[in-house]
Amino acid sequence: MRRFDLIILGFVTVILAAALAVISWQSIRSAENTLMPALDRKADVVARSLASLVGEAVGYGIALDEIVGGDQVLRTVLSENPEFGFAAITNAAGRIVASAQTDREGGVAPLERQMRTVTQPVVVNGATVGSIVVGIPNAVAETLLRRLWIDIAVLLLVSLLVTLELLSFAFTMPTASLLRGLARRLEALGRHDFRPHDPLGGAGPLAGEVATVDREIARVRREHAELMAQAEAAGDTDALRELQAIDRRFRLTRERTDPPINLVAVRAPVFLFFFAEEMARPFLPSYIQSFAKPIAGLSIEMVISLPIVIFMAIVALAQPTLNGITERAGRGRSLRTGALLALIGYVGTAYAWGMVPLIVFRSVTAIGLATVFVSAQGYIVDRTGAQNRARGIGLFVSGIMVAMLCGPPIGGILADRLGIAAAFLVSAAMCLAAYLCALVALSGDRPNPTAAIGGVSIRQIGSVLKRPQMLTLLVGCALPAKMLLIGFCFYYLPLSLSSAGFDPATIGRVLMLYGLAMVVVIPLVSRLSDDGGRRVSFVVVGALLSGLAIAHLYLWPAPWGAALAVLQVGIAQGLSTTPQSALVGELGARYVPSLSQGSLYGVFRFIERSGTAIGPAIVAFLWGAYGGEVAVMAIAGMVALGGALFALAAIGGSEPKPTPVATR
Repeated sequence: MRRFDLIILGFVTVILAAALAVISWQSIRSAENTLMPALDRKADVVARSLASLVGEAVGYGIALDEIVGGDQVLRTVLSENPEFGFAAITNAAGRIVASAQTDREGGVAPLERQMRTVTQPVVVNGATVGSIVVGIPNAVAETLLRRLWIDIAVLLLVSLLVTLELLSFAFTMPTASLLRGLARRLEALGRHDFRPHDPLGGAGPLAGEVATVDREIARVRREHAELMAQAEAAGDTDALRELQAIDRRFRLTRERTDPPINLVAVRAPVFLFFFAEEMARPFLPSYIQSFAKPIAGLSIEMVISLPIVIFMAIVALAQPTLNGITERAGRGRSLRTGALLALIGYVGTAYAWGMVPLIVFRSVTAIGLATVFVSAQGYIVDRTGAQNRARGIGLFVSGIMVAMLCGPPIGGILADRLGIAAAFLVSAAMCLAAYLCALVALSGDRPNPTAAIGGVSIRQIGSVLKRPQMLTLLVGCALPAKMLLIGFCFYYLPLSLSSAGFDPATIGRVLMLYGLAMVVVIPLVSRLSDDGGRRVSFVVVGALLSGLAIAHLYLWPAPWGAALAVLQVGIAQGLSTTPQSALVGELGARYVPSLSQGSLYGVFRFIERSGTAIGPAIVAFLWGAYGGEVAVMAIAGMVALGGALFALAAIGGSEPKPTPVATR
């Protein structure tokens, strides 16, 4: 990111952060002033309802001391209103005849210093025969305020990230793109960098200024080339030496390898689209559970996993073929089609009336997701070369990583406050926003009717996997890593936390730690592994750390154990993801030289993404047959074992030297 971009983004970030901080503070102050009165009013309503119920029973001639089932009624009231800690029925003398309480106060009777109490009399024929007492623990308000602080902090972070993403997208609009392009040119000249820039086109004063700078750069380079030619023809070594020194200082004969300035246009629709899918992570398994019914031969855990397994299988199987299809139809048009398919899928999922319709609509969403992913990646590949493709793909991947950070907590908050159906409808709205962004920014994309529609063949997979190093890297490391991510982090944990009573907002905050770790770790590891030539070490360490992450579930109470496990998985996969992708190209060039880079990475992506479907299926099968502990230990053991086997296989041959690899 250039200085101009940093200045603008930094300026906007400071203003937005300050405004959001003021709004957040005012919201908290308002909540503090209204929370306890609201709880008191709710307790008063509940107490009045109970007093009416008890009074009706006494009116039928049942003595207050002889009422049967009072304790059970009060326990039901507390279970429906968890913010209350105590409820009791007392007679006219103040003696408790029925009561129930939570264990929040450790079984201690309600005292003024421990609970706020609301009392309503039980009146029969004008006489007070008893009272209803409802207690609100003092800690309840503190807990609610703490949760509100956390939700607001999450919203503040996500608001900043979304704003920055959309602002970056705004920079791709014609006028903003010209302004940004002019700033980059002037900044480069200030650094004595005379490498040519990609033409921007357009009309108006800004376009004229950009064209003038480009012409002057071209003139200086042309005159330098002419002087070099004259010096060579004259054999003037002194002049050649000076001209070469000028070239080294001002880069007059070099070409620019930066990705095109308008390439970032694809990032906004990708971010919005994957934001929509990531929003469903905290509540999707429990939502599926609400439709799940026993099927002969399948455990309930296996039934719950079916929509997830089918979704991931469609994404894995469709992507290799979709590359050629989207190129033929046009990347921009295909991306918009995928966004509309996903929109239909999310709306249908929100109003699904059974397991079969749910699977159908999730399958439609899966086709849309695969289409958007392949179209966006292809859009970047089509506009970059070997020298700048990695940075172009980096724009695409980082957009997905930020979506993984933002989506789960927002989805959890929406599901908690508005309901799951409303959260899916918001996901549909995000897909519509992604469609509109693609319509604006990628409308000029042209189809290629002659593009070949290929895929991954069995022969290609066999030629790659017959070498032990490639087998252990792909099947031992890449495949189990995705199995752990989807099977453990996105299937087992949300379902088990939901069953333990945690709300979607809490589950979303747990899952966002994976995206946070990836966003922080991947850029650091990319540089370290390339510079130090330690890619094998990073992959092995990442696999072992991933396998050990489940230990947190048994060391810490929920949800802290789950949070630390997800965080460690994110750090571990951040360590291994980039080096693993680079090793595929390096080891493939050594052991499978007959296979092109595109085919090699096609095999890699197919095997890797197969893990996203296999993971939840294996976890669900083992969970239903042997229990959750066996399931997570088995999946973690596969990851650690695969890393160890790859380490042993790598010992048999020297670690390849780092070379730039163009990932396609």
